[in-house]
Amino acid sequence: MKVRGIIASAFVFAIIALAIGFSSCNRMAPMVHDTEMPPMMAAEIPIGVVVSLTGKDAEPYGLPMQRGFELAREEINMLTDANITFVTADDQSSEEGAIAAVQQLVDQGIPAIVGIAISDYLEDAFPIAQESGVVAFSSVSTAAGLSSIGDYVFRTGLAVDIMVPSGVMATHAGLGYKKVATIYDAEDTYSTSSNDEVRKALEASGVEILTEETFQTGDTDFSMQLTNIMEMAPDALFISALSQEMTQVIIQAGTLGITDSVQLIVPDLTPKEIQDIGDAAEGAIAFTGWTSLSNIPGNQTFIQNYQAKYGIDPEPWAAQSYATLYILANAIAHAQSTDSAGIRDALAQTMNFPTILGDFSFDPNGEAVYDPVVLTVKDGKLQPFETAMPHMMDEMASHGIPIGVVVSLTGKDAEPYGLPMERGFELAREEINMLSDANLTFITVDDMSSEAGAIAAVQELVDQGVPAIVGIAISDYLEDAFPIAQENGVVAFSSVSSAAGLSSIGDYVFRTGLAVDIMVPSGVMATHASLGYEKVATIYDAEDTYSTSSNDEVRKALEASGVEILTEEAFQTGDTDFSAQLTNIMEMAPDALFISALSQEMTQVIIQAGAMGITDSVQLIVPDLTAKEIQDADGAAEGAIAFTGWTSLSNIPSNQAFIQNYQAKYGIEAEPWAAQSYATLYILANAIAHAQSADSAAIRDALAQTMGFSTILGDFSFDPNGEAVYDSVVLIVEDGELQVFE
Repeated sequence: MKVRGIIASAFVFAIIALAIGFSSCNRMAPMVHDTEMPPMMAAEIPIGVVVSLTGKDAEPYGLPMQRGFELAREEINMLTDANITFVTADDQSSEEGAIAAVQQLVDQGIPAIVGIAISDYLEDAFPIAQESGVVAFSSVSTAAGLSSIGDYVFRTGLAVDIMVPSGVMATHAGLGYKKVATIYDAEDTYSTSSNDEVRKALEASGVEILTEETFQTGDTDFSMQLTNIMEMAPDALFISALSQEMTQVIIQAGTLGITDSVQLIVPDLTPKEIQDIGDAAEGAIAFTGWTSLSNIPGNQTFIQNYQAKYGIDPEPWAAQSYATLYILANAIAHAQSTDSAGIRDALAQTMNFPTILGDFSFDPNGEAVYDPVVLTVKDGKLQPFETAMPHMMDEMASHGIPIGVVVSLTGKDAEPYGLPMERGFELAREEINMLSDANLTFITVDDMSSEAGAIAAVQELVDQGVPAIVGIAISDYLEDAFPIAQENGVVAFSSVSSAAGLSSIGDYVFRTGLAVDIMVPSGVMATHASLGYEKVATIYDAEDTYSTSSNDEVRKALEASGVEILTEEAFQTGDTDFSAQLTNIMEMAPDALFISALSQEMTQVIIQAGAMGITDSVQLIVPDLTAKEIQDADGAAEGAIAFTGWTSLSNIPSNQAFIQNYQAKYGIEAEPWAAQSYATLYILANAIAHAQSADSAAIRDALAQTMGFSTILGDFSFDPNGEAVYDSVVLIVEDGELQVFE
């Protein structure tokens, strides 16, 4: 996420543009370019803050959180016309205190509550906010699954089911441990959740777990558990606990000599805890969401301002709380309301917002998505953990790894989708095999541009025993064909399909294309903020899964932004005459028209809209509009806006090399579907290398742990449902070519 303009903190700058509507330049996400954002309301905005000001959780968590919140509040109020006030309640380091604090704030009519570090407290207190329709936004809690409380619940901390798998993958690749032990607090929700995710990730990597030792919150003597661990001589010891107990476990492990020969791996190890532990922490590895070493825009300014205000180095919990208030202020500015439901909807649409944690998004469950970090203690300080990518196993390299490819080589979907996909896959395969010890081979089957063909193709590949299948562009085909792979335990990895909800097929299903429930809301937010349309129409293919899914997400996003939808016109797959629908739209005179359809019908809708003069006065917004479709639509596509996951304009490392290599090999410009397929094979090859196996289950587990992997699409991750997470883009057709949306 790049922000243009001259100011000390790009992060603060994004809020200034948001909050006061100055003519400064901002990209709230890669989608918004030099756009004037809505002003913050000048009225007082009361925010509830629940932190531990007294008790055992105050020093490690509550007080740093309070400092982070307060620094952010002062900056936002000073640099904008916002008037954020805090109503602070002490949870007294207890579940009962957290429940009472949240209830007190709800009773006072607070629209949003931030804070609560401890997952145990959140689990009991946030349902009160959910039931009362109050936004509850934790800046620190990370136990898995707490987003299930409801749609008013959000978190800034990376949930352990997102952070731990990537950390285990990185450390296992770098250290090669084969047998480990774990120790955790069996009474604490975060600790048990962390240990559960450690266990899953280790099992997925084929690591033997010698023992899982437990203790209880408040214990001070861990000698029995540590002696048992020492006798088993593990390669590594994973510690999952809150600060007080975790610190003592490490100190006692050092006293027993465990740290001399066993690698300690401790999620959420902070500089303060390292200082308290002393020499025993040397060499320990931590997984975290923030580091003072990061040069992310605004981070070093935050550190300097924090040190100037409080006279100490900032703690991770202060950084996450600081970012939390900026994320919340951004949502309030977009909602233009202090109504809890409006803030909730705006938070849910947060995509690639620049923070000191990195470009920040929420997944559909309200969980944070940004790049985690792995650090190691060197000379008493946290430093980046260095790791190298694994090689393919010699046996796999010599015998070859057969990958099934299902694409449309014939029929209506061949030219817009199937052939570009095939080209992207093949270019990636050649590069991977040439530049590494891999030996990827393809078994390609034509789905013949039909559901029946896709079903037959997947069944054929499953019968041949391939461990993984890539391809399938059309969501309708995927919906019917990928369950066959799921039922047979074969990885099914679509490079293009993007209808919402298809990850529910099962845990063997993955996608590279950004699902419409991720891409459309941020695209609507960006275009609405810039263009200010008030009344719109939509037209979509009511027979096609992708098109109906896209239109559904357009409707939800428009309603959340308060935009009036004049009409939703429908047609059927294969239709060629859209004059009736377009005439009805033209008579209603909308400000914008959203078109959700596959290539063939979408191109004709644009051509006919141009012929009728609609494009002269109505803004066309067309998710997934490509250069080929613009060429086919001729001048009718001029000025149309597209939401997409890839652009040839990107300077992401290796993207321009891909474009040049593609042109050299095929003599044409690269298409988005070729780019996504190219990235897909690299992601799959990376998972196979990490799995060190051509077994489908091992590949599935390694794919699920993919986090922050560098691709031509950007840093790529999977959310817990196997859906792609990376930065989306908004483009506009100018002089017949796609350009960055201004």
